[in-house]
Amino acid sequence: MKGLIAIYARVSTEEQAKHGFSIAAQVRECARLAGDAETVVFADEGVSGETLQRPALQRLLRRIEAGEVDEVICLDPDRLSRKLLHQLLLTEEWDRRGVRLVFVNGSYAKTPEGNLFYALRGAISEFEKAKINERMCRGRREKARQGRVLRDFRIYGYDFDPHTEQLVINEAEAEVVRQIYTWFLQPPPGIRGLAGIARALNKAGVPTKRGAALWHRQVVRQILRNRTYIGEFYQNKWDTTKGRTTLRPEEEWILIPCPAIVDPQVFAEVQLRLSVNSRS
Repeated sequence: MKGLIAIYARVSTEEQAKHGFSIAAQVRECARLAGDAETVVFADEGVSGETLQRPALQRLLRRIEAGEVDEVICLDPDRLSRKLLHQLLLTEEWDRRGVRLVFVNGSYAKTPEGNLFYALRGAISEFEKAKINERMCRGRREKARQGRVLRDFRIYGYDFDPHTEQLVINEAEAEVVRQIYTWFLQPPPGIRGLAGIARALNKAGVPTKRGAALWHRQVVRQILRNRTYIGEFYQNKWDTTKGRTTLRPEEEWILIPCPAIVDPQVFAEVQLRLSVNSRS
């Protein structure tokens, strides 16, 4: 039984916005190479090429594992993946299963020359992506140093003004923030600790920043720990360039002053109480 000819296409949101890449154009070029043969399209739109966890690619991999695909056509190696290691892993697995991989732009042959050519193209693509990320990170840091908030970080108690690129107080939410601090330092009957505050907010029907009806003790803790409420909002605090989120050294943080909601003395008392409770 003859297997399928699969067309794989991918475009990230960034590429589509900057370069006008489109899924339709990729599919059209691949279909032209396939000629009159019947094809099945697997397309990932708005998905980064740095991960293999892409919905359409995963469907294609399952069809290949089931022995249903004989050939995969792709516009270019960097459409398959932006990472050289991922490109080599996929092609090695498909070679083992007898699946032919064809690129519209460039050829891939199971020869020393072909392997070298393919590896070089992948390395150049990965280098290009790394340089783009580096330039974007540098641009964001410079913007932050100018005192501009990069985007809407959805901080409870504040709204993001896209025109001034600053945080502005949301008075209704700010009142809830002050109430949380008051309840924590001077708990009324029936409201004790983080869980008690969360239950009180749920009972009062106060929505979260995202409009949810349910507060959790961890969200209350984050509000009590957040220095933004005393006018200290930090950018460049988290590093997401290595595929996971890690905290940068404190000297790399960039302070963006913003309007305060909580008195610094009240904030200090809350931090002391939280530390004592944590040790207990």
